[in-house]
Amino acid sequence: MVGKAMASQGRAALTSLENGSLERQSDTPVVLDLYRRLAAPFDTTFKDVRGGVELEYITGEQCISRLNETLGVGGWSFLVREHGVHAEADEAWVLGEITASIEGVAVVGQPFGNHKLRRARSNGTPVDIGFDLKGAATDALKKCASLLGVGLYLSKKEIPLVNGAPASPSIEGGEAPTCAECGVELKETRFRDGTVWSPEQLAGYGRRKHDRVLCMEHYRLANEARRRAERVLEDVPA
Repeated sequence: MVGKAMASQGRAALTSLENGSLERQSDTPVVLDLYRRLAAPFDTTFKDVRGGVELEYITGEQCISRLNETLGVGGWSFLVREHGVHAEADEAWVLGEITASIEGVAVVGQPFGNHKLRRARSNGTPVDIGFDLKGAATDALKKCASLLGVGLYLSKKEIPLVNGAPASPSIEGGEAPTCAECGVELKETRFRDGTVWSPEQLAGYGRRKHDRVLCMEHYRLANEARRRAERVLEDVPA
């Protein structure tokens, strides 16, 4: 079902919103001013380290407040279209949808959000699926709002420099990721439910969960080993 959702709804379904930028909808002063207010930097942001990478983000409350203050409480809405749990990624996922009224035009976006499952150390079972789905919904909401410009600047990637000049796309992309265990080049992975992981996605999951790039075979083995180790630690007397 995840794969079907990605194929039919996963792409941002935007009305009068080109490439996720409200600013391109219209060049009227009213719309441009609205976009600037939506996309304005926040006075306070937060930072976290995930997979060895420092991320800067805003909270769900900040996101909702910006939408309410800029569009009005009745000027936008958010709903969860689909949700579930992806076993391989060990994450809860949500397909969210935001609808905003911009100068009488309905603007709609449908990004995915995700949240890592919290598991009990004793038996590896999820602690609170409802909490994890709530986290995924908040992530989806923030990604929806970023289509309107809210916090979008936090996703901006700096272009690396090579000898003082911006790197070319080929240099920036680098070589295809390879498994740290067997040296095999990562390939696209397709699951039975239709979900597809690109080599870059698999590499990202490996870095985040195991601090190294792994092929799918070694990624699964590392997941199993991690769960076994957590159970053993729980059985050790304090």
